[in-house]
Amino acid sequence: MTRETSIARVLLVLVFAPAGGLFGKAVAEAAQGRQWWPWLLAALVWLVVTGLVSVAVTNHFDEHR
Repeated sequence: MTRETSIARVLLVLVFAPAGGLFGKAVAEAAQGRQWWPWLLAALVWLVVTGLVSVAVTNHFDEHR
């Protein structure tokens, strides 16, 4: 396994694990009859922000090759 593959796997966990937890919290809140949309919104914001950071980092490294 290359160094880039290892880094990619770690970053994949750091992005999708928190988003999955937030989605799970939204489902649990909905099952209890509480407001679930703030948790869903937080998960979507997390995915968008980490996606934008990923694009910025990728572009930065592509420019320096």
